[in-house]
Amino acid sequence: MNRILIIDDEVENLEALKRALGDENPNWDISTAKTETEGISIVEDGIRKRNPIDVVLTDLVLESGEIGGMNVLQKARKLDPNIMTILFTAKEKSLDRYAAFDYGAFDVVEKNIRGTAAHREINIKTRAALRYREWSKQINFLQRYFDPKVFGTIQRDPSLLAISRKTVTIAFWDIRGFSLLCESLKAHPILISGFLMEYFETGAKAIFANGGVLDKFIGDAIMALFGVINHKDDKGELDAISAIKTAIDMIKGFDLLFEKWLEEWNLYIPDKIDIGIGCGIHTGEVLVGNVGTDFRDQFTALGPPVNFASRIASRAKSGEILVSQPTKSRAKASFNFSEAGAISDIKNIPGTFQIFRVMLP
Repeated sequence: MNRILIIDDEVENLEALKRALGDENPNWDISTAKTETEGISIVEDGIRKRNPIDVVLTDLVLESGEIGGMNVLQKARKLDPNIMTILFTAKEKSLDRYAAFDYGAFDVVEKNIRGTAAHREINIKTRAALRYREWSKQINFLQRYFDPKVFGTIQRDPSLLAISRKTVTIAFWDIRGFSLLCESLKAHPILISGFLMEYFETGAKAIFANGGVLDKFIGDAIMALFGVINHKDDKGELDAISAIKTAIDMIKGFDLLFEKWLEEWNLYIPDKIDIGIGCGIHTGEVLVGNVGTDFRDQFTALGPPVNFASRIASRAKSGEILVSQPTKSRAKASFNFSEAGAISDIKNIPGTFQIFRVMLP
């Protein structure tokens, strides 16, 4: 449900606008405030309860002064950069339109008389603001997954995000010994969270540098896809090579990160700390795209190959990169491999499958 906040110190006008908008949009949750302070308090409460205000409609002139609405605009945008704010006023000479837009106003309604015509204009602009906010949230969500260079391509052609069946290379990384580390550092959670943030950042940079898509973080695991947007060749050979290059970069980056944080951890605990990342990679045909709902957006891959890659990763030891036969066949001209056994316990995929170890330089 869309949440709208109207701020006006003239009660009659406030109630009239609320009725007009409510009659046209019965699915909107409309709150009202008579003062700048009361309005900002409602915005703060929405953020705190994770039920934020989507659009603020505020009169320019409030009890707090001739530019009370501008103050609301600045404070609301500071609390929530994505909040949409529309200013309305009957005192056009008091309104600095350039300043309003500079402060982040979505739109301005100048009205010399209060009535149905003004209400209709505010209604139309509020609907437009809601559409823009939804689009902004979608853009912000998608930017987490893609390298900024690739994201420009997506903005020009959003159809690239549509769900489709593609052959991609799927990679999983997770940290060996992480549970034991958490137990050792349970009295110092900030040392765990700080390390994880840098670990995720290291992973994201390595994935983006090799043209991959960051699918998700799962606990201490990272999932990435290669060949989703910028598929490099029909057989997916270059995508498989990119995935393995990313895995090698990840191991190198993790080792440096571990050395840095080990010095910090040793200040607080006497335990011997032994952690490292294992990686599993598989190439297969999946459904991939934006599978989001009204409640949660998610760009991801779906299908048995995802389970296959995850299962391979679970077999990888610290500092080890394991791949499936399809991935090895695509990357054999660029890397050396050794046999690493077989697996046969993959959910929804019957059979026995050979896996291979990437011989690191």
